[in-house]
Amino acid sequence: MQTHKEWVLIDRRGSHLWLTLNRPEKANAMTVSMVEALTTNIVTAGSDPDIRAIVLSGVGERVFCAGVDVREKPEDGDMAAQRERRSHALASLQDAILDLPKPVIAVLNGMATGAGAMLGLMADSCVAVEGAEISLPEIDIGIASYSGASILTAIGGRALALDLIQSGRRMTAYEAQSRGLVRTVAPRIELDSAGTAAAELLGEKNTQAFADIKQWINRGLKAALTEARLEHARHRAKVPQ
Repeated sequence: MQTHKEWVLIDRRGSHLWLTLNRPEKANAMTVSMVEALTTNIVTAGSDPDIRAIVLSGVGERVFCAGVDVREKPEDGDMAAQRERRSHALASLQDAILDLPKPVIAVLNGMATGAGAMLGLMADSCVAVEGAEISLPEIDIGIASYSGASILTAIGGRALALDLIQSGRRMTAYEAQSRGLVRTVAPRIELDSAGTAAAELLGEKNTQAFADIKQWINRGLKAALTEARLEHARHRAKVPQ
């Protein structure tokens, strides 16, 4: 039986750290412990001078990540507290990606949905397999994705946010590439190589210069996410206990 520790695979490949979601039987949906494991490893890699880039990927040929596992049942049975834990864990992961002074590369091996799509969108570079799709379909289950809207508006503009967030539709990898959301679309057999190439391209840059410009580029998105999280918190407070 697969243990929780095996849900995130950690693989050091030279100067790159690969973190791979390994819960394919649940579409790589992230539990709170998985989100926390990703955050811990990303933050730790930030202080390791031998790691030049972090690569995020998923196991399987169908799904990169179906988002957070909203059906995860906490041991204490307190679903309200679980929603808070999940929200804070996801915020910490997003901050870890945006604040990391090194490049984060997302390698989409398949469908990226919800919080999974946000990982790809917030990465410094995104590589996708042919046939991959990106979607933020929260509206179709009656949820307002303030964070998703903030991310899309920051990186692609209002029109893109209106398109994807309000329709909940799936965007193909090639369309995402044409909209600047994906840097490279690769055949499956070349996907890992494309991810490595993206990591090498950004990882070889001057470390301090890369960190400084990344912080500067992300400052607007960081401010928007702070506001979005406050709005999410207000809405969570209205959910019946």
